[in-house]
Amino acid sequence: MAEDKDRLIDEVGIELGELRRTADRLDEAVATQFGLNRTDLRCIGILYRRGRVTAGELAEESGLTPGAITTVLDRMERSGYANRVSDPTDRRRVLVTSTAATRELGARVYGEVELAGRAQLEGLDADRVRVIRDYVRGIRELYEEQVGAVATPAADGDTGGGAAQGDAQAGPFTAPLGGVTVGRLEFTRGAAKVNIRVDPELAELYRAEFEGGTPDIRVDGGTVAIGHKRRFRPFDWRGANSDIWLATAVPWEIALKGGMWKLSADLRGLELRSLEVGSGASDVEIWLPAPSGPVSVRVSGGASHVRVHRPAGAALRAVITGGASQLVFDGHELGAVGGRNYHESPGFAAAQDRYEVRFSGGASQLTIDAV
Repeated sequence: MAEDKDRLIDEVGIELGELRRTADRLDEAVATQFGLNRTDLRCIGILYRRGRVTAGELAEESGLTPGAITTVLDRMERSGYANRVSDPTDRRRVLVTSTAATRELGARVYGEVELAGRAQLEGLDADRVRVIRDYVRGIRELYEEQVGAVATPAADGDTGGGAAQGDAQAGPFTAPLGGVTVGRLEFTRGAAKVNIRVDPELAELYRAEFEGGTPDIRVDGGTVAIGHKRRFRPFDWRGANSDIWLATAVPWEIALKGGMWKLSADLRGLELRSLEVGSGASDVEIWLPAPSGPVSVRVSGGASHVRVHRPAGAALRAVITGGASQLVFDGHELGAVGGRNYHESPGFAAAQDRYEVRFSGGASQLTIDAV
């Protein structure tokens, strides 16, 4: 049952990616057919849904500046897709209204899609529709957060937040081991140039040093949550560096979310309970320790340039959902594989201590070997 659920989650992620790509192709085809550029088409779509908006609202919803929206409206008006009229309640304000051409284009293209989607939902009970609504709403809110992060760069001198671990520290950052029985390391917003190592002589739970800005650090029991502020300025991450050392006195769960670039994780000597690398990971190299029991490793969301090394003799099964290109498994160059694939090391089924590594959403330049 757990494997079926994992497979379904992977397939939902794949279908969402395909939906975005198909919608993009539809927009491209419509823009070409009607002689529009993509910016004008986006504004026409907003006007089709809203019917009437102010020029400022159209600029905000489309992500354009006031100057750019004026140029777009000039083109839309000349092409018959918009009218600008004075607001009868405030003649200083300009309203943009749809036209027959806007409504016809919207109905012929997007209206049919909306009707077909509604027909599928009408066949479901209210509880299932509510689950779908909440999931789509959550995804949309995540996109809006990313838009805000990209569109609003931090002010100069913003180092990305300070530590929130009791009193301010100049670094390095540590936390007492105390009565912790299981450690958990989380990167909540992604990071660049992250080096994770094991220190058998470390008396604390962890130790961390950062260059290029101090992240927010939250320590709750055995959980160490590190959140780098995403500023999205050109080459912003190139000057960043995060060095993390983990104590071997406790087993660890590691969850690296939000996109990782240049991740090097040498976990040899650690008791690893689980490892998760979130979507958008690139230039990743992981050295796994000897497994203790069944250990889950998940890499999701279309990773690229990933190398996973396990100890010689350690049993491993790789499950690849969404295909992979330039796949090498234990020295065998398998090239490109599509769909869902399994690759197992000899003796995997009988092994008590073993790894199951799942790649979902596709992967490129993926190497799995024993060292």
